[in-house]
Amino acid sequence: MLHEITMPGGKTAQVGRLQDPVHTTVAVSATSTAVLAESTTRQYVLLQNDSDTDMYVNLAGAAAELHKGVLLQAYGGSLELGPAYGNAVLGAITAIHGGSGTKALLVTVGQGV
Repeated sequence: MLHEITMPGGKTAQVGRLQDPVHTTVAVSATSTAVLAESTTRQYVLLQNDSDTDMYVNLAGAAAELHKGVLLQAYGGSLELGPAYGNAVLGAITAIHGGSGTKALLVTVGQGV
């Protein structure tokens, strides 16, 4: 069942109940790393940096680059995406960090019903 919500600025969006949110951890490297593939049913995304190094997220479906896109600060920086926030992203999402090795990015995804 969809509900219509009014966002800041008067825009409206159709949102539904999330079905079985899925929690995963993506090992982000110092080169562009795939976080989520394109999805036409994605209703909610939470990205949270669970590492000691800043990360950069590309929401445009392209390769992530350092110091471009959305900064997720070390030790818990996060980003929520979805129609309720006026920033639904259905395309591919990538991330990168400037440290060494891999760093943990916590990802929660909810599909609409």
